[in-house]
Amino acid sequence: MEKFTLFIADNSFVVLLLLTLIIALLLYEKRKGGLKIDANELTRLINKESPYVFDLRSSSEYDLGTISGAVNINPSDLMKGNAQFKAKEEDNIVLICKTGTSSNSAANNLKKGGYINVSILSGGIMGWIQSGMPLTKKQS
Repeated sequence: MEKFTLFIADNSFVVLLLLTLIIALLLYEKRKGGLKIDANELTRLINKESPYVFDLRSSSEYDLGTISGAVNINPSDLMKGNAQFKAKEEDNIVLICKTGTSSNSAANNLKKGGYINVSILSGGIMGWIQSGMPLTKKQS
């Protein structure tokens, strides 16, 4: 323990710089996009809180199967006043894409627009399927 304390004392500038960079990275990641949730957390949300679930994939991918209750919407339509997007700023919103990466920019835009409770399904539909969760298909 004495060596560790001595190391920190001798390299205080470098340790302070490292801590600053870690805090900056954490703040950056927190502001970027929405909260990432897994399939189990999304299931809990759907069962307890009835969030707005938006599937951002193409309509052909959506037609192959989606999460029960999800609404297919184009990311550019995620804005106030759009007929498909009825969420208010304080509502719980969950965004789904194919792998969980393209939902980030849509979540970031929603957060900039004043929406506070925006979540992203980690791993997207692929992660949902890998977790063994069911998909539903649109009834014709």
